[in-house]
Amino acid sequence: MRLTAVAATALTAAVLASLAPSPAMAGSYPIKDRRLTHNALYRSGQFPASACRLPAPDNRGHAAVRAYLTTTYACLNTAWGQHLRANGLASAKPSFTYMTSGKAPFCQGKAADIMPGAYCNPTGVIGVYLPGPVREYAPEVGFMLVMAHEYGHHVQRLTGVLQGAVQEKYTSKAHVLEAQRRYELQADCLAGVYIGSVWDAQKRSVPEWGALIAIAWSLGGEKGSKTNDHGSRANRARWFNKGFAAETPAACNTWTASPATVA
Repeated sequence: MRLTAVAATALTAAVLASLAPSPAMAGSYPIKDRRLTHNALYRSGQFPASACRLPAPDNRGHAAVRAYLTTTYACLNTAWGQHLRANGLASAKPSFTYMTSGKAPFCQGKAADIMPGAYCNPTGVIGVYLPGPVREYAPEVGFMLVMAHEYGHHVQRLTGVLQGAVQEKYTSKAHVLEAQRRYELQADCLAGVYIGSVWDAQKRSVPEWGALIAIAWSLGGEKGSKTNDHGSRANRARWFNKGFAAETPAACNTWTASPATVA
């Protein structure tokens, strides 16, 4: 179901307002690395439609949720692998681990409180931890969003975006924070690309789309905050929605986007 058919009926006024353009902001860091601004990923074209089938987690215990996430992981491997290889880009599977404790060893053997997910850059591992209240009450599509976002980080690593972001010569802590937001918002957009490609085949509903946008919005930080390293609520919803509607990584170049859209 495409965005134009959904937006008129699904969202609350607050979520609609969150997708409106923000006022321009000054002081943006001028990104120079072409791995960020002109990556071949942006020329890779339309994402292939997928018929990925997910087992409904009828109960929300660890075993059922692990099975759901493991299937999602396999679907992401297939869809992204096909897309990257078809465009002559590097393709490799990350590892995936589902943890029943937020303090379990994860990245480089260190304990990490992963809520709800993380990607370990040194080892290429996606880790997901969903505590009881999240498993019980979160919309099922939210689990797919977690996996798709973390897989977006894996795609960034495969295509050189991670390396470009690390090697940029930033001149202030504010510039580093802005780059971190561009990095995370790009993963939101790439998650939207994948989810858009499976939406129709999974016969998803208008309320489910509204739930996804609301989740993306709720995970954002406060605009202007010194701890806002993932993007504001409005911008997280905006970039996820942008990838979902376009179904192509061409929509996900956050590195040349206006400062307001990555605040």
